Amino acid sequence: MPENPVTLAYTEWTLIELDGEAVELGADEPAPSLVLDLEEARVTGSGGVNRLTGQFALSGDELRFGPLATTRMAGPENAMQREAALLAALDQVTSYALEGRTLTLFADDEAVVRLLC
Repeated sequence: MPENPVTLAYTEWTLIELDGEAVELGADEPAPSLVLDLEEARVTGSGGVNRLTGQFALSGDELRFGPLATTRMAGPENAMQREAALLAALDQVTSYALEGRTLTLFADDEAVVRLLC
């Protein structure tokens, strides 16, 4: 039986690569993830430590995130650094590509974030 095609919207996307580096999580570390709500043009998810929410604009394959708000919990230093890097990368996103179960976010023509569902 064929798999249902994956869509950009309403799918939980889990971070697997950030700035060209594979994301390695500790055993008890929650994975950073994003969910895009097309009707509300809203993104929600987790940076791995804090919940995040904000707006995005989508037009064709162009994607831009507006300012993202996060909770202000503290966590392990490596997780906090990864979360800060993820938020900075999302701020630079200009487009996306969806191939199979992989979502790649680009800053200009450079892949900055890769997520898997």
